[in-house]
Amino acid sequence: MKRDEDIIEQINTLWVPVYPFMADHVLKVSGVRSGYVLDLGPFAGGLAASLLVKSSGFRAKVMDESERVLRWAAQQAREKGCSSRLTVCRASIEPIPEPDGSFDLVLVRGAFFFLTSPLLREIKRVLRAGGWAWVGGGYGPLTPDSVIDPIGERSKKWNAEIGKQRITVEEAERFLITAGVASSARLSTEGGLWIEIKG
Repeated sequence: MKRDEDIIEQINTLWVPVYPFMADHVLKVSGVRSGYVLDLGPFAGGLAASLLVKSSGFRAKVMDESERVLRWAAQQAREKGCSSRLTVCRASIEPIPEPDGSFDLVLVRGAFFFLTSPLLREIKRVLRAGGWAWVGGGYGPLTPDSVIDPIGERSKKWNAEIGKQRITVEEAERFLITAGVASSARLSTEGGLWIEIKG
């Protein structure tokens, strides 16, 4: 991934209308209604803020190595009136600097820019028993075409400019096996390519 902070912020802002639909999907599929959320990586913040809006039972931490990503995430939370429940942490995301079983939800959007088998292992490690992780890329299955169509071409162009990798289902399956999480994970191709991991 070519780390261009301007493009990353443009993508994150472009996707603001998408995050509420992604949050609806997370709530529906995970069964998790409250607890501690980790939103990880350069495309983090928007999904965490949308979850906080939808459920007052969540607290969230946004983690990335970029101060600018974290500032953007904090601004999203302020604008949505949930900043008291969102914290930011500037850190390298591999390994994840958190204890085992720390989080009820772990979310990694745009994951295939930077996903490695060790990072998948780390995601599983910080997930509590009964928790759920959603790791991958795409708009998610609930985002309507009316939201995707106006932003799709620009998103594709900017993603290409920062070196988006195309990952096949077979490659994703190999990731799970190499990471040693295959027994607690499944792949979904609804609304992108997503790895779902149970804690």
